Amino acid sequence: MSKYKKLFGFVFAISICLSSLTACGAASEQESAENETSIEAGSDDAVPENTEDESGLDDQDDSDMQMAGELKEGDAAPDFTATLVDGSEFKMSDHKDDVVILNFFASWCGPCMREMPAFDMLKKDEYSNLSILCVNCEEDKTTVDALVENHGFTFPIAYDEDGTIGAKYPSEGIPYTLIIKNGVIEKIFLGAQDADTQYKEYKGAIDACMN
Repeated sequence: MSKYKKLFGFVFAISICLSSLTACGAASEQESAENETSIEAGSDDAVPENTEDESGLDDQDDSDMQMAGELKEGDAAPDFTATLVDGSEFKMSDHKDDVVILNFFASWCGPCMREMPAFDMLKKDEYSNLSILCVNCEEDKTTVDALVENHGFTFPIAYDEDGTIGAKYPSEGIPYTLIIKNGVIEKIFLGAQDADTQYKEYKGAIDACMN
């Protein structure tokens, strides 16, 4: 996802100052919670994941950015292997028989953090074939470990310090959440409201996949 930093930085830095949005840019922690609404993937209102200028991008990075395209519902979910906070690994292709809810988030993203309890709520529902994975977007291991410890999250959280996983799932912003069944993307959510609202939305999408 870091490929969007350079491309969208200037334009969306201005838009963040002008409006309250539910998908995070680097400055989105200053947004007004009262004005939040969920944003479907592809919305013109989405904000890039990070607005920092990244002048150090080399020519190969620029090429990758031009070639990458956002995923859509019905696409195959790209495979990846992630290291989790608890020391185990998550490999997407090992979960083809499960319904997977895959979320991308960061600690600096207000909407991301407000919705996080929804994943603990889904875990407590004890679905027999639901896999939950939240991927942290390019923050260092120490930051992620402290976040999990401080908030007491119990659902699986993965590191993505170099953005390798995020590059497979490009998005205009975060939180970015996908519902995947049999390796196929069934539903995409961009942005979030409060945890209770997101729990109901995600649960509805998960139940639809299991019926």
